[in-house]
Amino acid sequence: MVMLTPAVEEMVAIRNLKIEEAIREVEGSYFYAQHIQESFLPDDLDVRECFADSFVLFRPKDIVSGDFYFFSRLDHKIIFAAADCTGHGIPGALLSTIGYGILDQAVNELKMTEPSEILRHLYSRMHRFIRQGSAGTIITDDMDVALCTLDLKKHRLKYAGIGNPLYHISAGEFFEYKAGNTREGCDEKANCGFTSETLTLRHGDAIYLFTDGYADQFGGRNHKKYQTGRLKEVLRRINNYPMLEQSDMLYEEIEMWREENNEEQTDDILGIGIRI
Repeated sequence: MVMLTPAVEEMVAIRNLKIEEAIREVEGSYFYAQHIQESFLPDDLDVRECFADSFVLFRPKDIVSGDFYFFSRLDHKIIFAAADCTGHGIPGALLSTIGYGILDQAVNELKMTEPSEILRHLYSRMHRFIRQGSAGTIITDDMDVALCTLDLKKHRLKYAGIGNPLYHISAGEFFEYKAGNTREGCDEKANCGFTSETLTLRHGDAIYLFTDGYADQFGGRNHKKYQTGRLKEVLRRINNYPMLEQSDMLYEEIEMWREENNEEQTDDILGIGIRI
């Protein structure tokens, strides 16, 4: 065993203290970032005011998330969304903060309710902020999003998405609406050819929005992704339960999958379930 001189021991102790202080500072920054993110994301009461029977399954990979969700009501229309920004942790959270702010501006300041128009505004503004780096280089960070507007008077839902699909269960039948839009050619001048789909809903129908974190979670015996096929089968199986119970079931399901091979959480997880 090598004996350290008192001078070396003192130096090691000072460096250990500096390392501990640096760790506490980083942790403090993370937790404050979490506080900021939680302050702008809708809380349970906000979501319940829009949809009484609903859930938001939100599990960041790190303390803060690159995924975010949005709920807002304008007269007889409810606008809601699930979005997944590139990355997770602090970089993803920075993008999600920008994205949420632009989405909030579109809906609550500009009073936009048409999903394709909201997406056009969202992407053109996002690209204005992040496409050019300090040296004029292109930044590839972006987001996938599923965005919906429910007209309570007409019982119609309009959906527009990029990357993220919409699942609809009605009278036991399962429907998947894949994101038909692409961000290709979209720039800060709003040259985006986005379109919306319209669904006629019935009482008791269920709507689900998920980012890719749930289906991409590694686990099981063979270290594989959970995949969307399993997710859709689970949604079919649990659809008749109240939404809050479905949220618990979905969380238990993905945790069992992850823990079977002692996997780390792969990505941020976000799912929204709504009963009409």
